[in-house]
Amino acid sequence: MDSSLPSKERLSKLFDQGVATVHGNVPIARYYRSGEEMIRMADVYYEEKQYEMAYVLLAKFITLFLEKLKIHPQYKNASSQAKAANKKSVKYALSKAESIKFILEEKYEIEHTKWKDEQEKIRALKEERLEQERLKSKHEKEMAEKALLDQEKVQMEYFVEQQRRKQLESERQEIESKFSKNVTVSDDNFPLIPVDFAPPPNIDTLPGIEQGSPQTSRKPTTTVPPIDRSCKPIPKPEISGNKAAPVSAPVRANKYGLKTVISPHDLPAKFMQSVKHNTDKNVETCGILFGNLSQNQFIITHVLLPHQSGTSESCNTTREEDIWEFQELCNGICLGWIHTHPSQTAFLSSVDLHTHYPYQCLMSESVAIVCSGKFKETGYFMISPGRGMSEIGGCSKPGHHPHSTVPPLFESCDHVNVSSSHTVQLVDWRNK
Repeated sequence: MDSSLPSKERLSKLFDQGVATVHGNVPIARYYRSGEEMIRMADVYYEEKQYEMAYVLLAKFITLFLEKLKIHPQYKNASSQAKAANKKSVKYALSKAESIKFILEEKYEIEHTKWKDEQEKIRALKEERLEQERLKSKHEKEMAEKALLDQEKVQMEYFVEQQRRKQLESERQEIESKFSKNVTVSDDNFPLIPVDFAPPPNIDTLPGIEQGSPQTSRKPTTTVPPIDRSCKPIPKPEISGNKAAPVSAPVRANKYGLKTVISPHDLPAKFMQSVKHNTDKNVETCGILFGNLSQNQFIITHVLLPHQSGTSESCNTTREEDIWEFQELCNGICLGWIHTHPSQTAFLSSVDLHTHYPYQCLMSESVAIVCSGKFKETGYFMISPGRGMSEIGGCSKPGHHPHSTVPPLFESCDHVNVSSSHTVQLVDWRNK
C-alpha cells in the first residue's frame, strides 16, 4: 500500500482487497465451514502481528457473509444452526476488524507523516541542488566574461604597441631621409646615418603572428586566465524515488504466489498403510487434510478418514457432520484431500477435478494428493488457475466425462514442500 495516501484512504483500499466470490456449484455448507477457517486464520495473523493480512481476510469474511452468500441457490435451505453460528462469527469479525482498523490507522498515520517529512527533505535537497547549479552557472558566466575582457585588453595593448612602432619607424625614415641629403661622404664604407640614429633591430612579428602575414589577418595568441576549480560546488547525490516503500506480504517463490504448504514426509506412507485393505481390493479410499497456519505458511498436521463408500474409480464421503466435528476438535484448517488410485497412475480424473474444485474455490492453496497403489507413486496436484478453474466451474456433468487434455486442466503443486521435520497424525473414523 502506498504510504503517500492518507490513512483512511489506505484502509479503504485495503478493505476492498477482501474480494469474495460465490460459486453456486459449491455446497453452501462448505462456505459456512470455510468461514470458520477464515476466522481462525485471521486470529493467527493477528497474533503474528500481520495486521494487513488479518484485516483483508476479515473484510473478505464480512463481505461474503453479509452480502454475497445471500445469492447462493441453497441459502434459503441452509440449516438454521449453521446460520446462527455464522451470525455470531460475523459479529466477532466486525469487532475484530474494527480493533485492527485502529491499529492500522495509527500505523498509517505515522507512515504518512514520515513520507511527508521525506518528501520535504527531497524538496529541500532539490532546491539546494538547483541553487548550487544556479551559482555554478553564474560563476562560469562571470569567469567567461572576465576571460573575454582580458582577451580584448591584450588585443588592445597589441594594437597600441603596433601603432607606436609604426610611428617610430616613420620618424626613423624621416631622419634617414633628412641626413642622406645633407651629409657628404668621402668613403663608401662610411655610414649614411650616424650610429646614434641607427634604426631599431628588425622585429618581424610579435609572438603568435606568422612572418610575412598581414598584421590584421590574425589575432594574437593569448593565454586565458585559469579558472579556479576549487570554487566548483560538489554535486549532491541523487535521491531516487519519491515514495516510501509500501507495506507488502513476504515474496513467495512459487508460480502463483501462494502460501507454502508443508506436507510431512510420512503422510503418504501412513495413509497407504491405513487403507491397504481397500487398495488390495481395488477400492478407492479418501481422507481430508487438516492443518494450521504459522508464519504465513500452512502445515498439514492431521488426516481424517471419514465415513465413506468407494469403487475402483471413485469414493464419496458420508456423514458430513463428522468432518465438522473433527475440525472443531483439532481447531484445524481444511487444506485439501488425499485419495488412492489402486490400479492407476497418480493423476486427477474428471471426477477428481470436480471433487477438488470446491476446496480450491475456497482456498487457493488446497492440494489434492493422489497415491497410486500399483505404480507406487504420489502426486500433489491442483486445478490450473484460470483456464482449469473456469472450465470445471462451468461444467455440471456428473460422473466420469471428458475434459480438455491439451494442456491438462490440472498441474503439480510447486507451493507444496515435503518436510522430514514434520509428522502427521492419521485419524480413522470409518468404523466410528
